[in-house]
Amino acid sequence: MGEIIKIAFVTSWPPRHCGIATYSQDLVRALGKRGHEVHVVTFSDGGKRGERNVHPVLKVKKTNLADADWNEQLYKEVEKIKPDVVHIQHEYALYNFKNDSSTGLLRTFFKWYVEAKFPIVVTYHSIYTVLDRAQSKFMELTLEITNAGIVHEEYQKIYLPINIDFVPKNVYVIPHGAKGIKPLNYKSKNELGLEGKKVVGLLGWWEPNKEFERVVRLWPNIKKKIGKNAVLVVAGDARPGSTSGQLYKPKLLKEINKSKEKKSIKVITGSFAPEQYDKILSSFDLMVLPYSRASQSGNLAHSFALGVPVVATAMEGLKAEVEASKAGMTVPPKDDFELEHAIIRLMTHDELRKRYAKRASHYVTKQIKWSIVARKHVTLYEKLIKELGEVCTARKKEGYI
Repeated sequence: MGEIIKIAFVTSWPPRHCGIATYSQDLVRALGKRGHEVHVVTFSDGGKRGERNVHPVLKVKKTNLADADWNEQLYKEVEKIKPDVVHIQHEYALYNFKNDSSTGLLRTFFKWYVEAKFPIVVTYHSIYTVLDRAQSKFMELTLEITNAGIVHEEYQKIYLPINIDFVPKNVYVIPHGAKGIKPLNYKSKNELGLEGKKVVGLLGWWEPNKEFERVVRLWPNIKKKIGKNAVLVVAGDARPGSTSGQLYKPKLLKEINKSKEKKSIKVITGSFAPEQYDKILSSFDLMVLPYSRASQSGNLAHSFALGVPVVATAMEGLKAEVEASKAGMTVPPKDDFELEHAIIRLMTHDELRKRYAKRASHYVTKQIKWSIVARKHVTLYEKLIKELGEVCTARKKEGYI
């Protein structure tokens, strides 16, 4: 088509502390660079005063939606925008009113579906190989009344039919994007007091599924094998409003405080602005993701963009991305022996780490940089707009419209 597309982008948005907010900001910027008009419909804690084309209309209380009629707020705001396509970034906790598992979205989706004014696209950020009953039913219903669902990994598309008992024809795989390559920044080490150190890093929201405490427990033996200049950086914090995160935080800090190698563990606490996040991550020689549960990881994409090799759990999206990039090693879940061995191997073989770093950079450049990801979205938008136009034309001829 090559025409300007007006997109209503429904999502969380900075300054909210949320990985999907960061993801959305990067994708919206990339779409804007391609000349398209993006309006962000977001929560009342998102957007800066006067920020262009940002509509913070969905009222929230802490991390949950505050009003039962939030779906009406969403519908009315999108009506004002008059978009060519609506794109929703979905994660269950985002659209949660009294633990309703996002079912409020169904009412709005159904209205849009019946009216058929524009295609409805949903990016699903929480798709696992096994979905629970509520998740399966939500996926089944939304895929019936929306035009397209996007997942980030091929395995998510493959396993979906097992969970919903039919093979959807409207699911597309578009990878999680990453910023342009920035080489490992040794200036960051100096600024963080890590000059001359070999840095193993843990970074992100502190949640039980991240299992950062395992690396902390293994650290004394890992440091012994790496050498005296080895440092473990544990950066992040409990997500505001996350009950599980607030319970996990003291457990993680207790594990750090009782470590025999506490002096070689640097804790950086906070929710980081993008520049600070990049500074911390680029100081790492190795990023470790010892997760017990994850569909995909924005932290992994960012590590690739900064040329930082990884050791990650061999599960779902983490395994798929590491294997696709060949920029690190995977280990079995819960296997401390293999986790320790992989970290030691990479941290004691500088040339191997450099090789992985180079592969990470190549993978971003050729596969997942935001300009590529944005182009794939635009291609899908154009396809759906054309298909919906053809359907509406046929309905008019048959007298349904």
